[in-house]
Amino acid sequence: MKRLVACVLLLVGALVAWAQEDVPAVARRKPSEMPKVATSAGGFVKVVAADVPGDPMGFRLPILQFATRNLRELEKAYKLEMPRREAPGLVIYALDGKTNDTRVIARAARRDATFATRVWLPSPGFSDLDQLRFEIARAYLRAWIDRAAPRGVTPGELPDWVVQGALRAADSQTAHDDVRFVLNLWSSARLPYFPALCSDLRVAKGAAAALPGFVVGYVRERHLFKKMLERLASGASWDGAWLAEQLTGEKDPAEQDRASDERLARLSRAVLSPGRASAWDVQTFASRLRLYPAAFDRAIGVQGPSCSFAEAVNQASTNIYVRAAAAQKAREMPLYVIGRGDRKPTRCLPRCSQNRRAQQVAPLPREWRNCGILNAP
Repeated sequence: MKRLVACVLLLVGALVAWAQEDVPAVARRKPSEMPKVATSAGGFVKVVAADVPGDPMGFRLPILQFATRNLRELEKAYKLEMPRREAPGLVIYALDGKTNDTRVIARAARRDATFATRVWLPSPGFSDLDQLRFEIARAYLRAWIDRAAPRGVTPGELPDWVVQGALRAADSQTAHDDVRFVLNLWSSARLPYFPALCSDLRVAKGAAAALPGFVVGYVRERHLFKKMLERLASGASWDGAWLAEQLTGEKDPAEQDRASDERLARLSRAVLSPGRASAWDVQTFASRLRLYPAAFDRAIGVQGPSCSFAEAVNQASTNIYVRAAAAQKAREMPLYVIGRGDRKPTRCLPRCSQNRRAQQVAPLPREWRNCGILNAP
């Protein structure tokens, strides 16, 4: 009898163990370890993650806040509003973090006639936030195009470099840095042909990322970003020639490049960040310290058609053209320094024959004062 009972107990134990082996691991988790969902107000973003011990919201709330904040900034910068649909357009899965994998893994697919992007964060506490920001922006812009497309129309594909450029152009400080980088290329004749910039760019890293930012910044300046997305939503494919024509108003590629040069020339004279002088600003300002004759057929320099201030001091007493150029430069300098630094204008320019009505302007450098250059006869 005892042997029979023992056999029955062994049989029951074996059956229980066999049954547990067939139950999925997720089903054996504790209730606190089961993945839960946090959804944004509009329903576009969903974050799926399990609880973290001691923190009821785990990674769900921080990731959701990060995603929605970036999307709101993108919408505000380009005046976009996501067309409404029931299904979410972005689902982020925050895994348990028991790995040193810091990748941001993204997969986009169409399910039930809805385009959606799914992002996995194997180690959410150490994920690459720049890459995550890029994937969030790409998911949003792709979903916007898909939801704006008429039924039965296959929308065009948005290049990834446009997504990168949109993120950079949406941040004012990054956009200004991108313009300075491009101005430096342009001033040294290293900037690519403008129509090629609209067609042949790729996602870049480091300083080269300024090129996508510069082009999309131009698009934002002309208020063409939404129009560009609507064109893709209508079924058109990406066309850099169309973009270059929209930006410049010219059809001929050579004229498009000329129009871009004219814009860059205006930007080189603009104050991009008041109160902040970059290396480009200092270089540009230094180039403007040279004196140039008022007429093209005159030469006031010993080594060339222009002269430095040190040369001008020696020639001021004998060369009337140097004094005239200095007087002209004195009127220009206050305009060059507007917005640079926090010093308030407190002085007047010295009176000269070409500047009878002195105005309150920023003070001249010490070596510019009391040297006789501005005292025209």
